[in-house]
Amino acid sequence: MQDRRTIVITGGAIGLGRELTRIYCEQRHRVFICGRTEVALEEVRAMHPEAVPVCADLGDPDGRSRFLDAIHEQEGSVDLLIHNAALQFSHNFADGCTPVERIETEVLVNLLAPIELTTELLPLLGQSSEGRVVFISSALARVPKKSAPVYCATKAGLSNFARALRYQLEETSTRVTEVVPDLIVTRMAAGRGDKALSAFEAAQKIVSGIAKGENEIRLGRVPMLYALHRILPDLAYRILKAA
Repeated sequence: MQDRRTIVITGGAIGLGRELTRIYCEQRHRVFICGRTEVALEEVRAMHPEAVPVCADLGDPDGRSRFLDAIHEQEGSVDLLIHNAALQFSHNFADGCTPVERIETEVLVNLLAPIELTTELLPLLGQSSEGRVVFISSALARVPKKSAPVYCATKAGLSNFARALRYQLEETSTRVTEVVPDLIVTRMAAGRGDKALSAFEAAQKIVSGIAKGENEIRLGRVPMLYALHRILPDLAYRILKAA
């Protein structure tokens, strides 16, 4: 068995995050997870004794502090930080009825929280000989869709932050990986087509890519979309516009 590591996964109690938690717990690693639903967190705790669940809303400063406090209370380094938690709301700015609170929540959870948590945990990641920060991004960061402009903007920001952070950490022991998934069968992707990856399949590919030290992990049809965007960008935009 490989050495026991300390892993942090945001949104680790549902969907893709839950599958990532399961895989790493089955490898006997200690896994800190956060989520907003106590029931889901307790289910993970019951199934995986290696999991350390913290009920925390990353859109709330107190929630972020609670999660960070739980991590800092542990002894030793953090080896892997996976930013998985995200929200996606539909907005139509043309109709003039966009709730500012929902915009703020989306930006806080999808962009500010990963940046803040990374900032706070970099010292612990630096104590590991193989520290790594993983950002779950989206193909919508490059080719946006009409219905979710704020989500697309936050993922574009996250993608650029990941790349810039990778540049800054080149001379350190901490590495940065960006994951660009295809549609995954989660609550966020409910009813959006039959070509979505299962959360289990996506998690397996992500864990494998991280173990190989990949800087970017593109899942499913993402490589084809990126190639299309490079060659025929207008066509790629038309395809994703109404997704």
